[in-house]
Amino acid sequence: MSGICGIIRFDGGPVSRAELERMAARAAYRGRQGIHYHCEGSVGVACLSLDTTPDGTGASRALVAGGGRVVFAADARLDNRSECVAGQAAEVAIEAGGSGQAAPADAAAAGSGATDGQVMLGALLRYGEQGPERLIGDFAYALWDYRLGELRLARDALGMRALYYRVEPNRVLFATEVKQILTAEGVPRRLNEHAVAWHLAGMQTPPGCVFYHGIDEVKPAEEVVVGARGGAAAAVRRRIFWRPDPRRRIRYRHDAEYAEHLRELLVEAVRCRLRARSPVGVSLSGGMDSASIASVAGRLREQGERVAAMRAYSWAFNELPQCDERENSRRVAERYRIPTAEIPAEETRPLSDYPEHAPHEDDPFLLIYQAFIDRALLEAAADGAALMFSGNRGDMMCGDMVPDVPGLLRSGLTAEARSELAWLSGVHGLSRLRTIAHYLVRPLAGSLIPRRAIVSARRAAGSLKQALGRLHGSGGSAVRAGPAGKAEAHVLDSFLKRACLPARDPLELEADAWALPAARRRYLLVFAPFVMRVSTCEERNNARFGLGFADPWSDRRIAEFVLACPQHRITRGVELKRLPRRAMQGIMPAEAISAARKVSPEPLYLQALRRDAYRTAAELMTDSRCAQLGYIDESALRARFERFVRGEAPMFDLWSTLSLEMWLRRYWP
Repeated sequence: MSGICGIIRFDGGPVSRAELERMAARAAYRGRQGIHYHCEGSVGVACLSLDTTPDGTGASRALVAGGGRVVFAADARLDNRSECVAGQAAEVAIEAGGSGQAAPADAAAAGSGATDGQVMLGALLRYGEQGPERLIGDFAYALWDYRLGELRLARDALGMRALYYRVEPNRVLFATEVKQILTAEGVPRRLNEHAVAWHLAGMQTPPGCVFYHGIDEVKPAEEVVVGARGGAAAAVRRRIFWRPDPRRRIRYRHDAEYAEHLRELLVEAVRCRLRARSPVGVSLSGGMDSASIASVAGRLREQGERVAAMRAYSWAFNELPQCDERENSRRVAERYRIPTAEIPAEETRPLSDYPEHAPHEDDPFLLIYQAFIDRALLEAAADGAALMFSGNRGDMMCGDMVPDVPGLLRSGLTAEARSELAWLSGVHGLSRLRTIAHYLVRPLAGSLIPRRAIVSARRAAGSLKQALGRLHGSGGSAVRAGPAGKAEAHVLDSFLKRACLPARDPLELEADAWALPAARRRYLLVFAPFVMRVSTCEERNNARFGLGFADPWSDRRIAEFVLACPQHRITRGVELKRLPRRAMQGIMPAEAISAARKVSPEPLYLQALRRDAYRTAAELMTDSRCAQLGYIDESALRARFERFVRGEAPMFDLWSTLSLEMWLRRYWP
């Protein structure tokens, strides 16, 4: 939404306001309510304000506190304002840098009129290292402490706001977008092939990995501290200030108690994000995730709460009725009288109007259905919407297929366990014995055997496999181990080898802390790199249209809850998203709950590749920049694509290569 950027010089040299202005100009769309500068000596900060609140509490301004000791800049929406204000000392005085406007210093005034940034800074000054963990919401901030000679950069737990930085011997630069740092004087433009390899391996680029050498990303729930020493940058310190506790367990006697808990969390998450000017938009489908958001928003207004009104934007499939969800989305819209704009899918086919919808300069990540998203944002902006709601993380929090047959048996639900096993057997085409072995025996063994022993055994097996590969001259198989194994066959082994992807995904290493296999699987979903990239992409894209971005399902409190729950309470094969369905009873129309299902728009993509956008896709595979740089085998890619078009081969991961090609042609000609 808003944005920040800045330069701190460690050698005492002055920061040029002109350089700050150039950095801010690269993301000027984030400053619809103004760009505010604080430039004093060797410290320069710019805040680009895109405030969506009705009372100005979301404004972004450079702040000065502690008698000029601290300079602070934030892009933030703080959910627990009252909690943070209650613990603040009344004597903390905060001023808006460069404006001379003093902020409220006492707790009562801060609670009513202070910006989120001012409340955050008060909490950080009071609680020190424990400060970031106490902040709940979507945020990214930079705090410079003159006395300590330290710059602190931090980002929210679910990665809903972005923050990048570059540390040089005599200075550090930071910004909301990478391209802002690239415009600074003396910053080289070098491609990071390690990030490229991650992108080609299923678009799973992990947080912290940037496509430009020498620029880093603050990871979700990370605080980065850069200190000054003798006129130069000292060692960079990094710490994770929050992680969900793998030992935490929530145990209720009845499903209704779990449903009530989730309902309370989701209602609060929606309420916090409805602290916005009316109207707000929602990308509304017929599934549970966006429909629950719209229903909760409608119920809050119906009960008289002073929250923003909502408008919906939905896909209308006329040529592909199997993808159309309007019958169910209309149930929600009509129940709560939500005006709905229907966008014809045929007008937003992938690649149909390339290069209009192309990747951002920061990275090649691009959503397949970007044309629809842009069209919805364009209409929402014309309607005067302050922000757009999305339910991106709903599937990760409460959906997908996370079998928990052992959990059912532990709870004494033997009949339900048998039904789940029968469903899994039918869906996956497995015999009864293989189903039991895979979904019952293996998870039970995984929870009984110490996790360290399992990991050690896997490493030993991997080393043995590599050794045998070298012995038989099949080194390629070793290259395709781990994350690199997700790359399609047209990605060259030679490139994967020089890119040096790790043997194991970093997220899997984190997930090892979770003893129960089902909970471990949920952790991998909630914090999936792909979902993180989707959020960054959507927030950045919304800002381009002058809109904020909100996803109530991407809430730290919901993440803590679903990870502490028995997974069989959340979803089952025989009843997907069973807990959200129960949680929404009495809020979402009963018919909409029972009819809600996940419908994939993939046929639109396949139709585009085979018909409407065939020439565009083929052109992107001809004289390919990816091939020129040694990333892919162009002839192998074209041959496989043509087989797919003729119906002789199944669909494969083509989008990661196409999006990378679009990005390279535009920014690395």
